[in-house]
Amino acid sequence: MIHVDNISYRDREIVSDRRGFLKGMLGAGAFVLSVRLLPEQMFAASRNASASEAMSKAPLRPNVYLAIDADGTAYIIAHRSEMGSGSRTALPRIVADELDADWARVKLVQATGDEKYGDQDTDGSHSVRSFFNVLRESGATARLMLMRAAAAQWGVPAVECTTSLHTVVHQPSGKKLGYGELAAAAAKLDVPKKEDVKLKPRNEWRYI
Repeated sequence: MIHVDNISYRDREIVSDRRGFLKGMLGAGAFVLSVRLLPEQMFAASRNASASEAMSKAPLRPNVYLAIDADGTAYIIAHRSEMGSGSRTALPRIVADELDADWARVKLVQATGDEKYGDQDTDGSHSVRSFFNVLRESGATARLMLMRAAAAQWGVPAVECTTSLHTVVHQPSGKKLGYGELAAAAAKLDVPKKEDVKLKPRNEWRYI
């Protein structure tokens, strides 16, 4: 450690210069970091706003957590904040699993604060535990509506239909329709009652 009281005027200038240099370097580093991060943050916010707007215009919106567009894109809400626990991915994957969605065709939308989503706090690491069943029912409800829409189009019982990766399949005939093709027709149907919605058995989980 340098004791300033015991050094010459010239040495003091050197110490001062070194301190100024270090402060300048730290300031420059912070500036460069902020310049690099700011555009990325702005791009992410812009991308989320675009997805949110597209979600609001999608024909099939059976609940607040999910919407399906005519092109087959499934917009799924991440209604709690990401703090390093992976909740921003884990929660939408629960919806996607029960929807039987193709994850490559899913777009995540970060929700704003709104009481319609229920509890949005981010403490206690209980996001999945608290919303597991709610989100499963969200995806399963949309899946049933899509199967009913396909069954009506084919003139067959809905119980003869199943789903696989963004597609409704009529098992006896092998006929298939994509979720995007069915979104508008499904939107015209009544949202199924909770007791009519069947969740997948554990051995059929794909993403959970």
